[in-house]
Amino acid sequence: MIKILFAFFVHFPFLLYSQGKSKSLEGSVRQFNNRPTIFINDQPVSPQFYSLTHAYGARWSWEEVPSRNLNNFCMLGFKLFQVDLYFGDIWYENKNELDIDKAQRQIKGVLNVCPDAGVVIRIHVNAPYWWNESNRNECTEYADAPVDRRTYGPPNDNENGDVEHPLRASLASLKWRKEASDKLVEFCQRLSVTVEGSSVIGLHISCGVYGEWHYWGFPEHDPDTGSAMVAYFKNWLKKKYKTETALQKAWNNRNISFQSVTVPVKIERDTTTNGVFRNPQLEQRVMDYYECQQYVVAEDIIHFSKLAKESWPRPLIIGVFYNYFFMTFSRQAAGGHLQHEMILNSPYIDYLSAPQSYWGGARKPGGSGQSRGLVESTILHKKLWLDEMDQNSYKGGPFNAGFTTTREQDIGIIRRNLAQAITRGGGYWFYDFGPYRSSGWWDDTVLLSDINKQKRILDLNYRQPFQRKGDVLFVYSNQTFYHIKNRYTPVTSYSLLDQQSVDAYQSGVLLDQVYIEDLAKLDLEKYKSIVFSNVFYLSSQQKLYIKEKVAKNGRHIIWNYMPGYTNGKENNIKFIRDVTGFEVALSVDTALINIQSISEEYPLGKNEKSPGHIFPFLQIIDEKAEPLGIRESTKEVVVAKKVLADHTVWFSTYLFSKPEVFRHIFKGSGAHIYGDGNDVFHDDGRLLMIHSKTGGNKKVSLRNGKEIMLEIKPESTIYIDSETGTILLQ
Repeated sequence: MIKILFAFFVHFPFLLYSQGKSKSLEGSVRQFNNRPTIFINDQPVSPQFYSLTHAYGARWSWEEVPSRNLNNFCMLGFKLFQVDLYFGDIWYENKNELDIDKAQRQIKGVLNVCPDAGVVIRIHVNAPYWWNESNRNECTEYADAPVDRRTYGPPNDNENGDVEHPLRASLASLKWRKEASDKLVEFCQRLSVTVEGSSVIGLHISCGVYGEWHYWGFPEHDPDTGSAMVAYFKNWLKKKYKTETALQKAWNNRNISFQSVTVPVKIERDTTTNGVFRNPQLEQRVMDYYECQQYVVAEDIIHFSKLAKESWPRPLIIGVFYNYFFMTFSRQAAGGHLQHEMILNSPYIDYLSAPQSYWGGARKPGGSGQSRGLVESTILHKKLWLDEMDQNSYKGGPFNAGFTTTREQDIGIIRRNLAQAITRGGGYWFYDFGPYRSSGWWDDTVLLSDINKQKRILDLNYRQPFQRKGDVLFVYSNQTFYHIKNRYTPVTSYSLLDQQSVDAYQSGVLLDQVYIEDLAKLDLEKYKSIVFSNVFYLSSQQKLYIKEKVAKNGRHIIWNYMPGYTNGKENNIKFIRDVTGFEVALSVDTALINIQSISEEYPLGKNEKSPGHIFPFLQIIDEKAEPLGIRESTKEVVVAKKVLADHTVWFSTYLFSKPEVFRHIFKGSGAHIYGDGNDVFHDDGRLLMIHSKTGGNKKVSLRNGKEIMLEIKPESTIYIDSETGTILLQ
C-alpha cells in the first residue's frame, strides 16, 4: 500500500498539469494541507526547484554545462525551475523594445531538457549600466566613499561590485521606477503571449545587492546621499510629521525645515550616544533616515510586484527576497529587511525567500541549517517560504573558500537543508554556482542518487497535512535595529541572534521563530517556553499583551540583555523592571564580561565571556530572585530566575546561549526533548529529521512517548517516521 501511495502522490500532480501543456500554465499559491502551497493549473505541487544562477558561465540555460545540470534534475523528477534574467540583458540603449527573444531562449533552454517544466524567471529590474551612466543624478551616492568608477560587464558578473560603492540607480529614484515599470509591463505583456511564456508560472522580482533587496553598498558602505534619496527623504518626512513644528520637536532642532533636510553623514550614522543604543531624543534624525531607506525598498518591492501580477494575463506567482533576519552582518538598519509588515501584508506577493544562514555554526556539519528568515512568521501570513540552497558541495565554489566538505558530509548537509525547509512548511531551490567552475555542484552520481531519494520522500510527505508541533518559541524585533548601533556589538549581532539560534536548535527541541508583531496570530497554548531574544524596543501595547496573554499558564519566559529599554521616545532602565519583573541597576564595571555559573539551574560548563565591551550593562539586584550566574570580576548577579504563581521568568543581562543551558530551561518548562546529544531535529508530524555532528548510538524520544535507539554516523542526517520511528533514509 505504501508503494502504491508513493507512486501516486509523487507523480500524479505533475502528470495532471503536464498533460494540459497544450494550454498555458497558471501559477498560484494557496492554502492546502495547512500550509501555503504552489498550485499549477489548480493542482498542488511540492515546492522543490532547481535553479541556475546569475554568474557568467552558469546562467544561460542553452549552454552545455547549465543544460546538463538542468537535465540532471529533470531526470530526478524536478519539474520546477528558476532562471535569472536582467533588464540589462534585454533593454538596450537607443532601442524602443526589449529583446524578448533572449527571454524566450532562456526559457526554451529549460524546456528543451524538461518539456513539462514550470519556470520562474528571476527578473532583475536594475537599471542597465548605460542608463546609470546617462542618469547620474538619479544614482546612489555614498556617505563613506565616492561612487566606484569600475568597468562593468564581462568578464565581471552583473552583480560584481554591488557590495562596494557601485554606480547604481537609487532605489529612491522615481525616474528609474517609472522607466523600469514601463519595461516590466512590456516584458509581461509580450512574453506572456509567446509559446515559451506559456510555461512561465511565476516571476521573482529582484533588485538591490545580489537581487536580494539590500540597499546598494550593503553591508560595508553607507548609502544613499544622492539627490534622488534626499528628495524622497524630504517627502517622506512631510508625510510622517505633517508640520515643521512636529519635525523640529522630534529632531530637537528649532532651525530645521522640510526644505533644509539632508541625509545624515557617516559620523552621525556611526555615533550612538547611549552606548549600544541611540538616544531617540538626540538621534531621531538618523533613525528617521534609516526608516525612510527601509520604507522605499519595501515600497519598490510592492510596486513592482503589483505591476507584474496585474500585467500578466494569467494567474502568476510573484516572489521576492525579503524577511532576512539572521546573518545580516550587524548592519540591519543600513541594508536589512526591517519593513516586514509591509511585505507580509501585501496581497501582491505570494512567496518570500532567502538563502539559508551563512553563519558558520548554522552551515557546518552539526549546525542547524536554518533559514535566514523567520519562516513561521511568513507562513502565519499565508505566504510560502522558499529557501535558497546555495551551500557549495565538495567541488568548491566562488565563495566561502575556507569552507570545504567531503562527499559524505555533503549528503548529510543536503538532507538537513532540504528537510529543514519542507518540515517547517516551506520549500527550496538548489541554486547552482557550480557551473561557474565548469561543473554543477551536485553533478555527481552519488549526490544525485541521494537527492533523488530525498526528493521522493519529501514529495510524498508534502502530500500529507502539515502538523508541526513546536513547543518552544523565539520572538524577535526588527524595530530594535533602528534604536541600536548599526555596527557589530556583542549583544546585538552574531552572538545574540545567530549563535543563540544555533544553540537553541541543538538543545533537542522543536522551535518556531516569529516577529513580535505576530505573537497575537499564534496559538500560544502549545508553547511551553517563549524566548524574547532582542526585544530591546517594546511598545506599550506589546508590553501589555506579554503581561496579559504570554506570562501565564505555567509558561517559562526567557529574557535577554535589556528588554523594553526603549519605547521609541525614551530609554529608561525602569522600563526593564516593568517588563521583566526584576529589580536591576547599572553595573559598576566596564571591563570585559566573564560570567560564572553558581547554580545547577544554569549548567553553563565553562565561564561565558563576551567578545567585546558592552555598555550599558546591568546587574540584577532583586532579593526575591534566585541568582544563577555572576560576573566573576564584581560578583554582581547577571543571571537569575523567578518562579511565580502562574509562570517562571529567566533573565540574563548578557544573553542565554549554549545547548545545555537551553535544554535545561526547556525541559523544566515541559517542552518535548527529542534527544540530549546536541543534535538538530525537525518534525512536521510525519517526517522527523535528525542531523548529528557526533553520531553514535542515540536514544530518540518521539512526541507520542515512544523511545527508539538509532545508530547514526557522524556528520550525517537521517529521516524517520515521526509516529513509528521507522527509518526512511539513513
